[in-house]
Amino acid sequence: MVFTDLTFLFAFLPIVWLVYRFFIARTPLANLYIFIASMIFYGWGGLRSLAILLLVLLWNYLSAKRIAMEEDRPRRRMILWIALAVDLLVLFFYRYLGVWFGFASNALSRLPSLMPLGLSFYLFSCMSCVIDVYRDGDIAPHSFVDFGVLAAFFGHVNMGPIVHYAKFRNQIRRHPLTRRKTTQGMTLFLQGMFRKVILADNLALVFAALAGNTTWLGNLLYGFAYFFMLYFDFSGYSRMARGIGALFGFEIPKNFDLPYTALSVQDFWRRWHISLTDWFRDYVYIPLGGNRVSHTRWMLNVLCVWLLTGLWHGATLPFLVWGLYQGAMILLERSFLNKILEKLPRFVRHIYLVLAQLIGWTFFCSGDIASAFAVVGRYFGIGATGAADSMALFVFSASIMLLIVCIVLSSGLSVLLGRMVCRLSGKAANAISTIGWVCMFAVCVAMLVSASAQTFLYAAF
Repeated sequence: MVFTDLTFLFAFLPIVWLVYRFFIARTPLANLYIFIASMIFYGWGGLRSLAILLLVLLWNYLSAKRIAMEEDRPRRRMILWIALAVDLLVLFFYRYLGVWFGFASNALSRLPSLMPLGLSFYLFSCMSCVIDVYRDGDIAPHSFVDFGVLAAFFGHVNMGPIVHYAKFRNQIRRHPLTRRKTTQGMTLFLQGMFRKVILADNLALVFAALAGNTTWLGNLLYGFAYFFMLYFDFSGYSRMARGIGALFGFEIPKNFDLPYTALSVQDFWRRWHISLTDWFRDYVYIPLGGNRVSHTRWMLNVLCVWLLTGLWHGATLPFLVWGLYQGAMILLERSFLNKILEKLPRFVRHIYLVLAQLIGWTFFCSGDIASAFAVVGRYFGIGATGAADSMALFVFSASIMLLIVCIVLSSGLSVLLGRMVCRLSGKAANAISTIGWVCMFAVCVAMLVSASAQTFLYAAF
């Protein structure tokens, strides 16, 4: 079950929330209720996935409690490494073993298709808890239910944002409902649904229509369709997750902060998938020494982090190249590019960022390195069979308004327009906004009913 399932929209979410809102929220059973609801949500796709989730939760909970109880530091460190090794072994078994060694047998080749939904996300949340408890034993989870709500809350268990235990633990014990949170939650959920169903799913049609097109315009549209599709798909899910969290009293930090308005690759990664970037910074980059080491060691630390980031996204060579590309761009910026960029006008720096990430996402979405290089070459006219063909022109004319809307939303202009509307409409702003979102929800549902909606891209991770 995912957020755009009609069963979720019209049965699971409203029933679970209404019961919680009116009967459970102010009782000691609040977390237990959320935990049970999360298990039902996750188990909807199969009992095998639910069993794996429960085993992972139990293993990490017991490991965290054992670390907190142990006073001998070497033994605490040993328990930590064993706990993390088991988590990584589970991830390797489902995520990488079949991809790398699937040629050996049919059973191995089927492993990736058997991977539980959201495995990478909830494993990283679990590892966050174990590491944070190792650093401070006084913050160990109070109960298995509390720990389960942290790592497996149905609002984010499938595709994040990745919960950082030390930053989120205080909300587990106390997450009161307020009118502000309820309003914010509904708004965020509808905003995310609009981004996913209206924008990302229609961009997916553009992307599919131009796959294999070898003209300059066709390739450029193909690249930008994925450029925007990935953003609105994942940021849409993240908004929906934050909205569901708010409906149950949680305040989940934003996972995207207008990343395409960044002026450098380094700044981009402070704004894109923030929870993952923070996770690798806190649990990999800083423990490796961060930037408090020699220049050569620092460069290796950066490349190591980005190699692991690419590996986290996928086990194939294009993902590894994509990760190393991001790390290399950051190293170049820190070494000399930033000094050049700072002297350039903002719009030039912005064009640099867009071009850099357009190339990066091309490797991210390609099945092999050769096809990625071929597409990138055609962006610059190298290997293109012409400026455009009838298909490229047709798709361009059909999708021009969609692309304009994407540019407006990803550039932050929509925020300014919204403020202007609020000033002009005054007291009627809330009513106008409510009517607008209700109409948008109806359009989204119509698309879902017509089966034109697509699955979330990050469900693969």
